[in-house]
Amino acid sequence: MSSRAGNILSVRRLIRSRWQAWLDRRLPPQNRIVLNQKKIFILPSWMGIGYLFTTLLLFLAGVNYENSLILNFSFFLGSLFVVSILQTFSNLSGLAISAGHTEPAFAGAEAKFVIHLSKTKHKDHHSIYCEWHGYKSDPHNLIAEQETPVAMLLRTSKRGRYRPGRLKLHTLYPFGLCRAWTWVDLDMSTLVYPKPIECELPKNPTVNREQGNVITPDGHEDFDSLRAYNTSDSLKTVDWKAYARRNTLYSKQFHGYESKTLWLDWHDAPTSDFELKLSYICFWVVHLANGNEPYGVNLPGHRVEPSTGKQHEQQCLELLASYHHGR
Repeated sequence: MSSRAGNILSVRRLIRSRWQAWLDRRLPPQNRIVLNQKKIFILPSWMGIGYLFTTLLLFLAGVNYENSLILNFSFFLGSLFVVSILQTFSNLSGLAISAGHTEPAFAGAEAKFVIHLSKTKHKDHHSIYCEWHGYKSDPHNLIAEQETPVAMLLRTSKRGRYRPGRLKLHTLYPFGLCRAWTWVDLDMSTLVYPKPIECELPKNPTVNREQGNVITPDGHEDFDSLRAYNTSDSLKTVDWKAYARRNTLYSKQFHGYESKTLWLDWHDAPTSDFELKLSYICFWVVHLANGNEPYGVNLPGHRVEPSTGKQHEQQCLELLASYHHGR
């Protein structure tokens, strides 16, 4: 990279950091924000710039040819532009934006963020657009409804705590000549789980065998069936009543119950790459959760005890998402 390009990048970073610092002072993070004069920015749109240029040409033509009709028409257009500024600003002013709920996602997928737009009793808002990290919403009108939720799907890239930052709301209503906007920080975030990457479960995983609901043929708890007697069988297992009826020796078979609890261990993941290990374990968690099999997660320094269910799956995924994040 040349020194000139490096200088340009340094200047851009400096301007961006100064801009962010100024925004943080003017619009600090809040869960609920009501827009007022200090929080709304407004400038002419591209169409408004063309409109102003045309108005200026008409004014110059009216002065040059001393034509009062053209002059009056240019004054009318100028007045209309001033009205447009006030109306566009008023369309955003008084609008309340509040943080809703979020839904986590796997890395590379879209996380759901919900915000709420609400209006005052005696004022409507038209054609409000929301933009957030590449997501652009349809226009929202608050006329009959007091409040409307806006759900946005934001693309994630890596695991950990995802903070999308500032949300942009803007409007061109009513004439499209001016654009009023704001950048609000609702202090929202969500967890991003590791991207599940398919990997076979270890052939000899760590298993706990306890009493459960899995039937094992070598148990001694409940009667299962009769089979022909072998000389190696204990006489305690012989069914003497069957022998009395049929004059043939039969041995009783019993089964037991146990539960197989899998420990998804950090060292069982067949790779040395840190993030890839988490992706493999994440895949195992999702796979076992779909099969409703009991499992636990064992990472160096952290573990989640074996269990089943949606809440347990979420607990395991949260551990994987936050494990040594930003190390």
